[in-house]
Amino acid sequence: MTWEIGLLLAVVVAMVYLFLTEKLPVDLTAFLGLIFLVLGGYVLPDEAFTGFASPAVITMLSIFIVGASLLHTGVADVVGGWIHRWLGNRELLLIVTLMVTAGVLSAFMNNIAATAVLMPAVAAVARRAGIPSSRLFMPLAFGAILGGTTTLVGTPPNILAAAMLKERGLEPFTLFDFTPVGVALLVLGVVYMATIGRRLLPDREVHTGRAGADLAQAYQLDKQLFSIRIPENSRMDGLTLGEVRLGTALSVQVAAILRDGKRQLAPRADAILKGGDVLLVEGELSDLEELLRVQGVEVAKAGAGQLPRLSRGVSGIRLALPPRSAMAGQTLKQMSFRSRFGVVVVGIQREGEVLRDSLADQVLREGDEILAVGTREQIRELAAHPELVVRESGLAAVRQLQEHLYLIQIPPDSRLAGATVGESRMGELVGVTVGGLIRAGRTRLAVSPEEVIRAGDQLLIAGEPDRIVSLLEMGEIRLDEQEPEVPIESGEIGVVEAVVAPRSAVAGKTLRQLHFRERFGLQVLALWREGEALHVQLAERVLRFGDALLLQGPRAKIQELMSSPDLIVLTPTELSARRLDKAWFALAGLGLMVGLVVTGFQPIHVAAFTAASLVVLAGALTMEEAYQAIEWRAIFLVAAILPLGIAMERTGAAPLLAGNVATLAGPMGPYVVLAALVVLSSVLSQGLDGAPAVVLLTPVVLQTAQSLGLSPYPLMMGVGLAASAAFMTPFSHKANLLVMSAGGYRSSDYVRVGTPLTIVLLALLVFLVPVFFPF
Repeated sequence: MTWEIGLLLAVVVAMVYLFLTEKLPVDLTAFLGLIFLVLGGYVLPDEAFTGFASPAVITMLSIFIVGASLLHTGVADVVGGWIHRWLGNRELLLIVTLMVTAGVLSAFMNNIAATAVLMPAVAAVARRAGIPSSRLFMPLAFGAILGGTTTLVGTPPNILAAAMLKERGLEPFTLFDFTPVGVALLVLGVVYMATIGRRLLPDREVHTGRAGADLAQAYQLDKQLFSIRIPENSRMDGLTLGEVRLGTALSVQVAAILRDGKRQLAPRADAILKGGDVLLVEGELSDLEELLRVQGVEVAKAGAGQLPRLSRGVSGIRLALPPRSAMAGQTLKQMSFRSRFGVVVVGIQREGEVLRDSLADQVLREGDEILAVGTREQIRELAAHPELVVRESGLAAVRQLQEHLYLIQIPPDSRLAGATVGESRMGELVGVTVGGLIRAGRTRLAVSPEEVIRAGDQLLIAGEPDRIVSLLEMGEIRLDEQEPEVPIESGEIGVVEAVVAPRSAVAGKTLRQLHFRERFGLQVLALWREGEALHVQLAERVLRFGDALLLQGPRAKIQELMSSPDLIVLTPTELSARRLDKAWFALAGLGLMVGLVVTGFQPIHVAAFTAASLVVLAGALTMEEAYQAIEWRAIFLVAAILPLGIAMERTGAAPLLAGNVATLAGPMGPYVVLAALVVLSSVLSQGLDGAPAVVLLTPVVLQTAQSLGLSPYPLMMGVGLAASAAFMTPFSHKANLLVMSAGGYRSSDYVRVGTPLTIVLLALLVFLVPVFFPF
């Protein structure tokens, strides 16, 4: 092995690691790999971006558009509606029909789109049939993945397998070359799920597909809904809901305003409040009870004369995290920083800005500066820590830290008096840290959670007391003793459930960053993630692909949401407007693509691009919708990683790996060689996208075939199809991830159901592929 090969293989291993862990976005990893190949001389500059003009990339891009036309013209909805109307409550029949339907759709449209378009119908069927959604959503995803193996254009690994052959001067696979084996895989998958897999599916009652009261119960809103009363002559009288900042102060969502026997559901931010109003809110009652204890206190900045009186033994310090510090990537809570060093962290300075909110949960980064106060002994111990660099310490640092410290005065009638510091839950509820206690002129920093707060005490807090100030500005409010019996929907206001869609612009952002209510006209009452309903701090939670949101708002806004590419509405409701009169154009585009390829008049990339252009020209899809339909991340990933195959062949890495495969598996026969490559492709695809797996293995496949005197076609087809046999984890395919929350699945469910399926499919591949493509 030469050093060039060793370096290239090291880069490949690093890329695979980054693909699997997603420490960097997968497309960025591919970009960095491409840059290395060019700068390292493995690929010529003129070859670097040939992947973007590859027939495989053009085919993938076009299929996304053709598939989207079937969705926007209602063709896919008709299929989903047929399932909804004609199937009864027989679970076995439902599983078989759903898998076959999803398989047929995904043969000519994106697997994820085929799954997404059927999800509302599946949710409705599950609800009407009284079958837990967990019994149907996994078969739906598996059927869509397997259906993609039945045609050349059904899935990116198939498209790439054909394109890689053509680039090396070999006859590529045609549109239906995959069909005999792909159909056999789909049939075996259906049989497995109808027998063994059905017994392994979880029987878990989840919320999907329900509406109104059913959804409220499933999301446990009955335990989270309560009412608060605004007293007469309250400071809030005459203010709008937005001005009083109830969400910020109390961490609740206002579901309704009750006034004079009338109710206003899902009130807008400009709704005016009046004394005597009863607000139906959703949140944690115990948290609100604790928060209301804070009312009546006084908040002020710690004055210049107060900190020097802390005692002669108190000091301050400012420390930085140097490069490669072991503390980077951890939170103060994870490191038990307070109990370990005894100091009070009053701020974290990052890029010129001081963070003061929820300090214990801030993930530290290299270059961050920690601002802290403590006894001189504590400060000396902290300054000697090898993972930190002292920037400043002593009285000068104390004075610099004053602007980050506040005092809370506890009046005689405060409800905090008599409670312990731990019971006040300051850090958890309002995001501040109780750093010390001033009592009778003496200041103590090391305050234990068991310390009882007394009237007249002053609490020294670090952090941003915005929520406390909001509570004080709000004035007195009272918990209503009556149990709320108010429905949360009406003829005008609805409650629905929606899932974060693939390629969604909302994924990776918080509701606050998105200005979700202003953008969609709906408020989020709860979030469902990994089998659990979440109700608190919703505005600060980063949304993930596959999260389910419980939404409340005007039915007109819900109708608009139906056509949003960011969220998939699962709750049964009227279909959003579809261009039903253009359905024939979408079908004609699909038929034209198939006809051009089958007759041999044009290759698949030209046929698919022609069909995509015509469906847009006919109005079945707008150009904006066409751009939204394309999974650009997948396009850039494939285009950037294609030159890696060139580098592996040019350096001799591919012949080296192929020689090892031939030496180890060759003497045992071609079936063992095929089995080795198939297993390797499937293993890589369980955590790695199937497309990179095909690109990485193609040079090895071709060199192995040449050295053993075998036909490359059965090996190439086996690798391409095995790359789609990804059922063992929810992360192995986005269709699996998409149904995870909707079906209430856990990762262990995929391992239990998907592992036997993967094994039997790979065994079938090894024995069936050579029947149609002999060695």
